[in-house]
Amino acid sequence: MITLNDIASACGVSRTTVSRVLSQDPEFSVSDQTRNLVLATAKAMNYDMSQKRRVPGGKDAKESSGHPEPAVLKVGILNYKFKLHEVSINDYYNTVFTGFMSCLKDLNLISHMEFRYILKESYEELKGLDALIILGKLQLNPYHPFVREIKYKIILDYLAPDYQFDSILPDFNQAVRMAIDYFHSIGHQDIGYIGSLDRIVQFAFSSREEKKDSRHLAFQNYCMQNGINPESRIWLADSFSPEDGYAITNRLLVEGKLPPALLYGSDGLVMGAYKAFQEHGIRVGEDISVVGIDNMPFSGYLNPPLTTVALNPQLLGRAAAHALISQSEQHRDYPLTIHPPLKIVVRNSCRKLL
Repeated sequence: MITLNDIASACGVSRTTVSRVLSQDPEFSVSDQTRNLVLATAKAMNYDMSQKRRVPGGKDAKESSGHPEPAVLKVGILNYKFKLHEVSINDYYNTVFTGFMSCLKDLNLISHMEFRYILKESYEELKGLDALIILGKLQLNPYHPFVREIKYKIILDYLAPDYQFDSILPDFNQAVRMAIDYFHSIGHQDIGYIGSLDRIVQFAFSSREEKKDSRHLAFQNYCMQNGINPESRIWLADSFSPEDGYAITNRLLVEGKLPPALLYGSDGLVMGAYKAFQEHGIRVGEDISVVGIDNMPFSGYLNPPLTTVALNPQLLGRAAAHALISQSEQHRDYPLTIHPPLKIVVRNSCRKLL
């Protein structure tokens, strides 16, 4: 049986927070993000909500209406990290997931669904599902019998294999173009890119395939179209993490290779890069201009605040909820590829030359 401690551990919050959120304590103040995370995690772990929510007379809320329950849609949640405790409250995919769950809640549909968090890399785990939501760069065989049996399938942040089901992901070509256009608009022509490789998890095979990331490819195309040698202006870190952002930026500063304007493939990389710049006495926004891609919650609190292309992961999640509804309730029987809108958030990390 799933306990409050299990949910608290998965969310990275206290047991008391979980208890008071699930009890809908009106005197308990907590951020919407934390509240949504707790509720979504409790649902995903199939926590028995009747343990915390009861109506007068001692009957469960779900038993009090006297009306028959509608058919329950069994929804599998497949995260490329697999384990809930590996997902922090600020994690990109957690933000996508909470957007998905929040939208279903707003539409009063969440009570008509049963959520199963897929914790094992086995196709057997997918048996009996009506819908499957895939979070992240995870490749599975769309023609496997257990996958084909699932009526409604949506993948977020990656293209579905052979376009066999819905794909909802940022248009990174547009994101890179927006960043480059912004650099040009303030007078920068010598621009570099720091990113990483895509690491695609092969479901059920415990292996990963490395590919050029779409941000990398977009910047590479920009270089080639403008007569720039990509090898002189593209550098790849081991991952998109702050630690690797620090490591590669520090190395390039020591080697004296950095151009005056830098596009980073993620705000996480920039977080680490800021530390390297500070250690080398480089002033972001004055000595070097920096743009990120993500617009994570911390980006506006860096010093100086980071100019970045906003991907809006909450909107990705909400788009997934509407895609699920259009399949399950409106009987859409063809796959869609959806790119939610992007925007550049201008702050103080770039020096204007014009």
